[in-house]
Amino acid sequence: MKINFIVPEISRTGGMNIIFQYANRLLERGHDVVLYTQIAPFNLYKNRIKPYYLKYQIKSVIEWLYGKSVPENIYSYDFRIKYVPLMNSLFVRDADVSIATSWPTAYPVYNFPKSKGRKYYLVQDYETWNSNIKYVDRSYKLPLKKIVCSKYLKDLLSKKFNESSELIYFGLDLNRFHNTHKKYNDPPVILFMDHPLPDKNTESSIYTCIRLKEKYPFLRFRAFGIRKYHNIPEFVEFTENPDDNEITRLYSESDVFIYPSLREGFAATPAEAMACGTAAVANKIGAIGEYSEHMKTAVHADPSDKDGICKGVELLINNRELLVKISEAGYNHIRNFLNWEKSISKFEDYISR
Repeated sequence: MKINFIVPEISRTGGMNIIFQYANRLLERGHDVVLYTQIAPFNLYKNRIKPYYLKYQIKSVIEWLYGKSVPENIYSYDFRIKYVPLMNSLFVRDADVSIATSWPTAYPVYNFPKSKGRKYYLVQDYETWNSNIKYVDRSYKLPLKKIVCSKYLKDLLSKKFNESSELIYFGLDLNRFHNTHKKYNDPPVILFMDHPLPDKNTESSIYTCIRLKEKYPFLRFRAFGIRKYHNIPEFVEFTENPDDNEITRLYSESDVFIYPSLREGFAATPAEAMACGTAAVANKIGAIGEYSEHMKTAVHADPSDKDGICKGVELLINNRELLVKISEAGYNHIRNFLNWEKSISKFEDYISR
């Protein structure tokens, strides 16, 4: 099949990683895959002008003119990437399938003529951040076949928008996320991620680390992120803009990964940590309750309890046997549950119908 993926821009994010994984794996199965994006990223505020975002769009155009369009640290890929001035039928090839990957791209895909193929909408989250919510909500009502990555999103589309969808869990790159020689630290090492979006709730990670440090001075703490977005305590060892290998190392060499996010479409980061043999303590949001079981393969916390993550970590650091048990069980479970071969077969079958 000729398959077009339509993305709002190319950036190093978890959602983009999933799109690249799908495109690469479909290519490996013999399909002709092209990823399309606009030279100037889509206006997320649609019909509104935000000066800071306009500057960002102009910057992106200048970078494209100087041949610096694809970020240097982007995920590996073998498919073709095409930058177009506008996302319409003049610049997008005829195909068997065209797939929108975010709410701004749902509209041009909806407007594509039949020659661009069957129309799908890959929904990885309810994209309410930095967006015009009116158009976000309208995108889910467009007559595109929706593919979601969690039961949480499937239920949300059904209840809020009366829309049906196909649930396909994506996989984990097990060549990237692995740890065959897990070693547990003494004292334990606690890891978290810094992120600019408020819903990621980094403040709670910092609050948890401060509380734990006061009560257990021997504990060690690490964090990573594209850059420091928050005032992280000096006792936390911070790694800025780590590459894939460095992220895997951080997961693998830590004992507990904490994730206090308040809302997610899926929440892949705890799953990545689990695939590296690290025990995850996470708020039960998104798909976390779908791909892990409380006190067996991970520790779930109540998002409404500001000390929930802290209690979960204490439970593990005070019971080394439980820490090892959950780490090993999580490692074995997640590598089977989030399997790319299963995911890509189901995805390929669905878009072939």
